Amino acid sequence: MRTPVHVVGGFLGTGKTTVLLHELAAREGKERCAVVVNDFGTAQIDATLLGGNLRVTNIPGGCVCCTAPEGLAPAIVAILDELRPDRIFIEPSGLARPRDVVDMLSRGALAARIELMPTIVLVDPAARPDPHLFAEQIDGADVLVANRCDLADVDQIAAFDALAARLWPPPVLAARVVRGRLPAEAWAWPEGQGPRAREGHEHHHHHHHSTEGYAARSWVFEPTRLFSWDRVRAVALTPGIARWKGVFRCDVGWYRLDIAGGQVHAASTAYRRDSRADVIVDEGVNLDAIDRALHAALLPDAAPNPWDGEVLNLVDADGNEFPLSRGALTALPGQVPDVSAIVPGRQGAGVRLAEVLRLVPGERFVAAATDGLTTEPAEVDGVGQAVIVHSLDGGPVPPAQGGPFRLLAPGDSNCKNVKGLARIRVLRG
Repeated sequence: MRTPVHVVGGFLGTGKTTVLLHELAAREGKERCAVVVNDFGTAQIDATLLGGNLRVTNIPGGCVCCTAPEGLAPAIVAILDELRPDRIFIEPSGLARPRDVVDMLSRGALAARIELMPTIVLVDPAARPDPHLFAEQIDGADVLVANRCDLADVDQIAAFDALAARLWPPPVLAARVVRGRLPAEAWAWPEGQGPRAREGHEHHHHHHHSTEGYAARSWVFEPTRLFSWDRVRAVALTPGIARWKGVFRCDVGWYRLDIAGGQVHAASTAYRRDSRADVIVDEGVNLDAIDRALHAALLPDAAPNPWDGEVLNLVDADGNEFPLSRGALTALPGQVPDVSAIVPGRQGAGVRLAEVLRLVPGERFVAAATDGLTTEPAEVDGVGQAVIVHSLDGGPVPPAQGGPFRLLAPGDSNCKNVKGLARIRVLRG
């Protein structure tokens, strides 16, 4: 049986700890709970206030998804093994992106032991947070909550309502609360929704309808399905599509793809609930053909990793693959005999990422792990001292050490350290 895990995110000062204190108090004596907090050590939850059935683990260092990413998974595993809780709550730093925490929890053996519940993101209607981080946080919200509504004015509340109404895909719940008292439905998936809602059933569903001169159809796929970005983009560019809104988990990451008025807009997204698309087409366009093409864009479902872990596949902007064996990587210039000189505490030998990227032209790249999860697109010219670890003690890097290949990017704040590196896709712009 999987243990429910709740991620409660939001910008600094939105009331995340207050929400947890209230919810933990409500569950005291009913459930054995654990909390993982990630802060600067100034405002930790006091377990003594919450009774003996609680374990609080703090991961210091500011941002659990950047400066202390490798502390999260071991902390969760230790809690599961030692406490065997009924429920786990995670409160990342106000500077964290919830999607990075969700991605970490979705990886490897840990994913089989936990049940990810709706990601809750809190906002303060009266505050003016960093706009870029704010957009990333709310984009990843399954449940969007305006807290401290008693301190906001009418215009600020109306602005929150308008924001929630503009989001696509919409959150499963948008709520206005005071003093961190969330409704019970914020902590569970609605019937028929959620990452595992359709487990064991059909891999997709769709519906369609028609209006005068137009026809429309929608699709939803489980988040475990993986799409070819090139094929999805080709489907979206089908002649006769008047409007396309889609979000997909692709081999280049989670992407939103919108088309309106003949203009294509593509951007990485924090949305993780499922892959989906809404399309409106001109009268006479064959929606069944679009349906077949969209399903043909799915990568094989036989294995979560469609790439051979024994080689590192370098893919150019046209989709051509160049498999690089460990021997090929060791023959490149830019060898690093001891990676601890670059990343203290790490072992092995490697090659500079910049030397690998020189093999094929491109402006950006995406790194993918053996489990199919990817980094965000990064600038080829900005890799710095990043290194691909290819050897340990003269032999292959074992999986337990992040092998057969591992990407280390010292000082990187965008979570581009990748265990089980299997694929690097180079992109144009």
